[in-house]
Amino acid sequence: MKRQEKTKAGKPYKPSKRDEAPHKTINWKSPTYWPMIEMAVQKQIGKPNLSKLVDQLRQQDQRFNYLSHRRIGEWRDKSVKDQIVWSEETIAAVKKEFLPGGHQTRYNVFVSIFK
Repeated sequence: MKRQEKTKAGKPYKPSKRDEAPHKTINWKSPTYWPMIEMAVQKQIGKPNLSKLVDQLRQQDQRFNYLSHRRIGEWRDKSVKDQIVWSEETIAAVKKEFLPGGHQTRYNVFVSIFK
């Protein structure tokens, strides 16, 4: 937005350190990343190896450098040992990310927010 304002005013834009820094917090369960993770899991044959899975994802996209095998281990169902199966909480979180919405920030004028 700052860049657009500067270009409209005809001034050069110099990004700050914060603007140039890469993002480190990534929502892995978003529709952008989750299908890639799911495809990589389906390609694995035999006993699941989370480290190899993360390496495979890192070869696809450099943003997966911030994903660790421990994080994927937290998403797994611990009762299934011979394959990667997602836990119910993980599946619910993924489905939630696909749906629009979130916290309601706009209210009707007739609704009291101070209840």
